[in-house]
Amino acid sequence: MLLTCGALANGNPSPIAIEYLPTATKAVAVTAPDSRFVVSVYTDSAPLSKAHMAVGGKNISLKFSGQDTTTRLCFFQNPGDNKISTASWVESFRKDSPENLEAITIDGAILCTFDKWVTQVGDKVLPLGLLSITFAGEVPPSGTPLIDANGKIVGLILQKISARNAYAIPSQAVRRVQHDIEGHRKLVRGWLGISLSTESIAPRITHVWPDSPADKAGLSEGDILVSASGYPTARYPDAVNALFYSIPGQSTPVQVSRKNQRISCEIVPIPQKPGE
Repeated sequence: MLLTCGALANGNPSPIAIEYLPTATKAVAVTAPDSRFVVSVYTDSAPLSKAHMAVGGKNISLKFSGQDTTTRLCFFQNPGDNKISTASWVESFRKDSPENLEAITIDGAILCTFDKWVTQVGDKVLPLGLLSITFAGEVPPSGTPLIDANGKIVGLILQKISARNAYAIPSQAVRRVQHDIEGHRKLVRGWLGISLSTESIAPRITHVWPDSPADKAGLSEGDILVSASGYPTARYPDAVNALFYSIPGQSTPVQVSRKNQRISCEIVPIPQKPGE
């Protein structure tokens, strides 16, 4: 993987052009929310080889920090002495966030628009919600940062879906994965101990595992999940997205509807189902 530094313009993040080896796939990287890391997106299935950054005609090795095959995010240690500019990120990109954005490419900015959240494609429920983005020009490479009017990164391009459209990973997903990369070099999902109905429109709890975090918090079969991790869960795909942000060992706010009453609780997920 060969990386070359891009130029900083008007306080915007400075993108880094990369090429993944052995596939020779081109992408873009920026400094992560924690500037100790550089983050990019790798969409190929082939194993990654060594990473290098070209500075002054020399290739400088980058140390691989971790990869998540769910979001396709890859993290590397930031070799800070090579003047990769620090990027500013929003905490979270929500449905009421600004529609007008810019994609910051190696060659400059491209106007783009946030269209909607996508949690399901056809019959396939996505493991997390993605941003649907429309561009004024051609879709830039994977990993290209999207910024708001304040120059803060709201997401990274995941993959092209048409000549002018792409899916993007929201900033909060980058933060979520980075949290686990720092401690585990991979994403560790939080397990609450519930099963949800995939057949009903509303995410109804069909099973609560005995002695699970959800059981200890008082959830019951038949409860309708209303929100989790601060995300409303009107449909099953919404619930899948919300539960992506539950972190093992950290309290997750959950609200359910039971016999027309709203019940709120805090659940502390564990890393995995017991016995796995």
